Amino acid sequence: MIDMKYKNIVWDYNGTIIDDAGLAVDAENLVLESYGLPGITLEYYLKECEMPIINFYNKIFKMENYDFSQIAERFVSNYDKLFESADVFPEVVSAIKHFSEKNIRQGVISGFESSRLENSLKKFGLNGYFEFLSGSDDIDCGDKSDRAVKVVEKYGFDPKETLFIGDMYHDFETAEKVGADCVLIAKGHQGADVLRRYGVTVLDSADELKDLLL
Repeated sequence: MIDMKYKNIVWDYNGTIIDDAGLAVDAENLVLESYGLPGITLEYYLKECEMPIINFYNKIFKMENYDFSQIAERFVSNYDKLFESADVFPEVVSAIKHFSEKNIRQGVISGFESSRLENSLKKFGLNGYFEFLSGSDDIDCGDKSDRAVKVVEKYGFDPKETLFIGDMYHDFETAEKVGADCVLIAKGHQGADVLRRYGVTVLDSADELKDLLL
């Protein structure tokens, strides 16, 4: 059972703090349309999306025929144009504020490119709650586990006192690489049925954090 032994919380961003799975599907469909390919549904996306994102693209493109960097650039361009419609999960914001009031140290480790992560958190007024923000150096949304190990060590987060909160199995893999615990909230980029196959702790909503942690 998860308890309040945790002194540190490390959040994922996309799909965990920000509610953007539907937006990602819309942006992806514009990419597919630009290549003359059929679109995907949110249901398909929640079932098949995975990190690193190249693994997902291998399912919807024959990648030997395409330039991954060009696909990523088109996706980011579409995503940014649609971003005004994105919002944060209010129940997650409540949890972040509660942890802050309890003097629990918090950080964000995301596959989102660094400057876009920082600007997005500022947009939602959340940047002041985190001791560190670790975004990607590029737009490729690759593996973030090695970066997580370095960041946690840099800021002195004891893995045994640290909980990772994310929305995808890769967040669990990242926590495992660090040596920390993890819970996944099934309101992001992978569906609950997919996440539960892995035998990890899965919540239907961040409201359930109150029973586990708050």
